Amino acid sequence: RSQTVVGNMGEVKKGVYQYKLTSSGSGWTAKPFGEMADGLAECTGATAEEVEKAMYDACKEASGTEKEFTFANDMVSPKVSLFTAAIEAAYEPK
Repeated sequence: RSQTVVGNMGEVKKGVYQYKLTSSGSGWTAKPFGEMADGLAECTGATAEEVEKAMYDACKEASGTEKEFTFANDMVSPKVSLFTAAIEAAYEPK
């Protein structure tokens, strides 16, 4: 579930932002998915850490938040991980 809140700092798109990262051997690619995927940029980089920073920055920009937020980036196989950031929202798995 997502909602937009307008406050003193501007519009914030609250919600759960998600990426699927895959390794091609020569680098990592992160593709957005889920209900907040619209407007999220695809991210690429040489290392998983580089792409993780790019995903964080993309989520911050897409959401419009000025606050810091937490995220989880969990490996599901040696070449795939899932990134989830709950921005001013609670993550409730379905």
